[in-house]
Amino acid sequence: MEQKVGAAHMPANGIDRRNYQMDNLKCLLIFSVVFGHMLELFMGKNSPERVLYLVIYSFHMPLFAFVSGVFARYNPVKIKNNMIYPYLIFQTLYLLFSNRILEKDADVQYTTPYWLLWYLFAIIVWNLVLPLVQVEGMKKKLFMLLAAAAASVFIGFDDKAGYFLSASRIVEFFPYFLLGVYYREIKRKAGEKACGLQKAAGQPDGVWGKRKKWILKGAAILVLGIILGAFIWLIGQNVEDIKSAWFYGSVSYEKGNYGWQFRILSIGAALLWLAFFLLCVPAGKIPFLSYIGANTMPVYLLHGFVIKLLSKGKFFSYIEQEEAAAFLLSILLVAVFSWKPLVEFLSPLFRWNRQDFGRRGRKRMGNRMNMS
Repeated sequence: MEQKVGAAHMPANGIDRRNYQMDNLKCLLIFSVVFGHMLELFMGKNSPERVLYLVIYSFHMPLFAFVSGVFARYNPVKIKNNMIYPYLIFQTLYLLFSNRILEKDADVQYTTPYWLLWYLFAIIVWNLVLPLVQVEGMKKKLFMLLAAAAASVFIGFDDKAGYFLSASRIVEFFPYFLLGVYYREIKRKAGEKACGLQKAAGQPDGVWGKRKKWILKGAAILVLGIILGAFIWLIGQNVEDIKSAWFYGSVSYEKGNYGWQFRILSIGAALLWLAFFLLCVPAGKIPFLSYIGANTMPVYLLHGFVIKLLSKGKFFSYIEQEEAAAFLLSILLVAVFSWKPLVEFLSPLFRWNRQDFGRRGRKRMGNRMNMS
C-alpha cells in the first residue's frame, strides 16, 4: 500500500524522491512470497524444494516487515483508507471465494484474517502503535528493540495467541518493523551528518575513500554469504526435522513442538539475511523491477486467489517440471498483477477515495500501491 517516502528519503536539497533500494528489495520479496506459495503446492517432505521453501520463509516476511517500517508514517487517514479499507474488502472477497468457489465452510468475519491477509492486519496494528514507539536517542531505541525482541520470543509460550487477531504474528514480526522505523531515522541523520562533513571539507570522498568502502562492502558480503551458506546447509541437513510452521509465527512452542531457542536462532538468521540484502540490493532505479516494488499490494492480495485455484485443481500433478513451472508462473503473476492498466482498473479495491469511480481519482490512485 502506498506510503509516500518522506524525510528519511529526501536529499539535502529537500526534493522528495523514491527509495529505490527498498523498492528493488520489495520486488525480490514479493516474488519470494508468490514463489514460496507455489512451492507449497507440490514440494515433498524431504525434497530440495522444501529446503528452498524453508530458506525463503526464514527471511521473506521478516524483511517485508522491515521495509514496511522504513516506509511507515503515522497517518490516521491513510491507515483508514489504505489499510483498513482493503482489509475489509479482501477479507470479504476471500471468505466468499472460499465458500462459493473452493466449497469450504468459512463464516464471514473480520477478527481472524484469512490466510495471507494476516500481514495487512498486522500493518494496521503496527502503524497504529507507531507514535508509542518513536523515541529519541539510541539508548531508548535499543531498549525498545530489545523489548520487542523479548516479546517476540515470549509470545511463543502463549497457547492462546494464534490466528485470532493475528496476535502471535503481530508480536513475533514487530521487531523487524520497528527496526525498519529506526533504520530510516538513523540513516537520515547519518546522511545529514555525512553531507555536513563533506561541505566542511569542501570535497566528496576521494578515489581511495570510495575504494576502501567497496573493499569493506565486498568483505562483508563474502562473510555474510559464507555464514548464510552454512545456514542453508544446516536446513538441508535437518529438513526432515524442521516444521514449516516454525517460521510462520502463528503457533506456540507447545503446539508446534519446538523450543524458544529456535525463535532466537530465526531472529538471528533474519537479521543476517537483512544485512546481506541491504549490502547486495542496488540503490538505483531498475527499469520494471523498481516499478513492481512500488506496487506490491495488488500482487500480494490477488495472487492468493490463483494459488487457491491451482491447489483445488491439483495443477502441478499434471506438470512434469514443477520447479520450472512454478518459477515461471510466479514471474507471470508478479508481472500481471503489477501491470499498470490492471492496477489502475482495480484501484478502488485497494484504496478508498471518494473519486474512486471518477477518471481523475482512478488515475491518481493507480500510481503506487505498496505493502508497506
